[in-house]
Formats: sequence, structure tokens, C-alpha cells
Amino acid sequence: MWIEEVLSMDRNDDDPIRLITGYLLPILQTHPTLHQITTRMNFLQLRSSSLASLLGALPLLLLFCIPSPTDAQPIRAYMDLQIHCTMHEAYGFFEPGLLYIDSLKPPKDSYKHLLKNVNRADYLTHNPGARIICNGAITNEWVRSKRKARRVILRQIHHLNEFAAAHSDDFVVAKTPDEVRQYVNNTDKTVIIHSIEGGNKLINSQEDANFWAGQGVAFVTLIHLRDAKHGAAAIAPEFITRLINLRGSFRREKKRGLTPLGRQAIVWLANAGIMTDLTHMADGSRRDALEVMEKNGIPPLSTHDGFKPIQNHPRAISAADVLRIYKAGGLVSLPISGFSLLPHKSDSVFQRLLEDSLGCNCPGSIDTYKFTYLALKDFVEGHVSEISGGKFNDFAGLTESQKEAFSIGYQSDFNGWLNHSRPRYGKAGCFPTIADTAYSPVDLQGLAHPGLMPDYWNLLEAEGVDLAPIERASERFLQLWQQFLDHKGNFH
Repeated sequence: MWIEEVLSMDRNDDDPIRLITGYLLPILQTHPTLHQITTRMNFLQLRSSSLASLLGALPLLLLFCIPSPTDAQPIRAYMDLQIHCTMHEAYGFFEPGLLYIDSLKPPKDSYKHLLKNVNRADYLTHNPGARIICNGAITNEWVRSKRKARRVILRQIHHLNEFAAAHSDDFVVAKTPDEVRQYVNNTDKTVIIHSIEGGNKLINSQEDANFWAGQGVAFVTLIHLRDAKHGAAAIAPEFITRLINLRGSFRREKKRGLTPLGRQAIVWLANAGIMTDLTHMADGSRRDALEVMEKNGIPPLSTHDGFKPIQNHPRAISAADVLRIYKAGGLVSLPISGFSLLPHKSDSVFQRLLEDSLGCNCPGSIDTYKFTYLALKDFVEGHVSEISGGKFNDFAGLTESQKEAFSIGYQSDFNGWLNHSRPRYGKAGCFPTIADTAYSPVDLQGLAHPGLMPDYWNLLEAEGVDLAPIERASERFLQLWQQFLDHKGNFH
């Protein structure tokens, strides 16, 4: 509308300064994205410049001001809700992330990369399978100093900012949802978003939360591997997790929830415009967190826990809690590692399905992710009426934009102390290869590095898996982030 208004102005007006400042500037300042542009261009200084400068700048201003048709389009992209490209800053034995491959010494990457860097810059450059990545900056689990914890996270944020600036043709850091949309719609760069995994020693006041918001952090996984001052961490079945969280292992489960500081931290983060990730919380902590969020109108986010009907252990979310998250306007995301999603004491219905598929299901491979993803997808889409409070009755009847509320994200956790999906075929797989048969790299190598993500999604799609909820999750995430930014300071 405003373009028509400018074009319809009195063409006999002989005051170009009034034409620009009286009509164009107010329009620029009322548009959230364009307001940022005027600030960056120091428009006030421009107003006081010469008439010639004003007229010379007008085409440039109009170029910026005319919205691109693609900017209004919903994002549909594969968005990794947590990857660790800077793990070496917290744990020095990791090779630095985002290095480029030496062609004379190519890496021998394997899906068994628990303590090995696979986040090479080559793998993440122009990667449609990971178009947007949320880097999870992380502190050492045993950090004792608040200053050191902040320093380690800042090093990781600065590392990424400097890397993106040095390789600006291929990478960019986005610190707002609007920036993400602009970069995705108008460039082919890999978009990096800052997040933090583990709030211990980092979120102790509203000032702390505001500080991280100023760094462009979109979300914080409040609790990580050990019980800390914010609350209790989930203890997975593996012995190593019990060893890491030895204190929590001996606490009675009924007493393992959020502390008063943990409850308050969720509100502090929301008031700073930062989402709280429920991942890694013990069942009691998650229960307490959802209570705080429901009470204060804070949408929940869960980036990489399992689905308890299949992974029946504390590192998974119950069906009831999945519904609570979506009812509260939140988003659930699954880890893609077949190792992370191995079934554990599954409900009888899923146990029978697993037994019936033994001949064609390779445990720990892409099949394991597919099984859990489809189960969660069917569950969410089958409870549209309950989630929407009766507003909608059938998922199939929803518009594309309405379906965004029922999205399911993904998280890779590359270099997060984790092995990934094994191959399905060959010595490390479950089935022998057949001569003269073409196999995908993921089928033969497993998920060895992020560069194989396009093949991962293509393989699932070729097998008839509907990936639309995963692509919609990028848009849903941006909507939630914007919601937090729009309401910061108003959560009580």
C-alpha cells in the first residue's frame, strides 16, 4: 500500500527533502525490518546532507524498501536445531570445528565419531540438508566459575561470528528471525543461529538473560548432563551418563525437579526474548518447567529428546507431555541419530511393530530414526483436535499454514559426544550388499558427517516418508522466536 501512496503524491511538490522525510521515513520506521535498515544507514545523518546526496540515495532506499516477494513466503528448509561446531572451546581434545578439508589428507570419516570432529566447513557449505544450523555453545560440565562459563561461551559465539565474516560468501550468522528469512530467501548461504546447551553458571539473573539475548542467542537448553542449581538432569540408561551425574543417580526421583532458580530462569529467559529448551531435563524437571510455562504463557521447545512410548527412559518425553508442549504452542524435535533413538522397553504396541519388522529393520540405522519419527508424526497429527482445543478436527483438512503448528523438528548433535546412525548394508550394517545394486552413501557408510544430510533426507523420501513436518519446523521455530521477541518483558 505504501508504494502506491508514495507514487500518488503531488508530483508538483518542489521540496524533495519533504518528499523523502515526510513520506518515506515514517514508512521505513514503522516497518520492523526496514527500520533496521534505516538505523544501519544512519538515515538521520542522510536527512541533513545535501539535496544532491538525498536524490542520489533515493534509488538505493527504494531498492531496500520494496519488499521482495520471497520475504513474505513461509520458510521451508531443513533446520538443524542443534549442532556443535565449537566443542573444542569447551573440551580441548576435540579438533577445531569448521576447518576446511586438506585435499592431500582427506579425512576418514565414520559414523563412529564420538570424540572426533566431523563438522568440517566443506560439509556445511551450500548444504540443502542443513540449510539453517543452530550451534550449541557449551561449557564444561564441571565448570565452577560464572566468569569462566561466560568466557567459554563467548569464545564460541565469537569464533562463529568471525568464521562467518571471513567466509561471508558461504556462511552468515543471523540474530533475529527476520534476518534468517532474508538470508534463506535471498541467498544460498548456510545460516547460523546461536544457542547454548547447559545454563549452569550462565543464567543467574535477568541481567544474565539479557546479556545472552544481546549476543543473538535464540534458545538455551537450561539443564544438560548433571544435576545443577537449575534442577535435575535426565539420566539415560547408559552407564556413562550415571557416572557423569553420580550425585543425581543416588537421589530419589520424586525429589528431582526444578529448583526455584530454575523456575525463575525460564521467566528471565522469556523476558529477554530467549526460548528455553526442555531437552535433558529429568521427568520431574520437565514437569515443573511445563507448569511454569503454562502459567506464564511461555511456549515450550524440546530439541532432542526421544518419544517415551518407544524410548521408555528419562531422556524421552511422554505422550502426555508431547501434547502439553503442542497445546502450549510449542515445538518438539527429535534427534536423528539411530544410536540416540534405539528402542528401550517400548510400549506393547510398538514392541510388536518392531518384532514384525525384524527382517527389514536395522537397529541403530536410519530405520530407527524413521520408526520413531513416523510414530511421533502419527501421534501429533492424530491429536489435532485435542491440541487445538477442538478448533480443528482433521489434520488432512488443515491449510499449509495451519499445519505449521504441528511441525516436528530435527537435531543432529554432530560432535555432541555422539555416534550416529550405522549403515544398513555391509560389514557394519545388518544386511549383506547385493552385486550390481546401487546403494546410497548413508546405506553403506551410515551418517558419517553433516555432508550426508541431503542423502539422508532423499533416502527417507524415496522410501515414502512424508518430510513436510520437518521442513515446516523451520518456519515454526522462527514464529516462536519472533513471539518471544515481541513479548519480551511481558512474561510474569
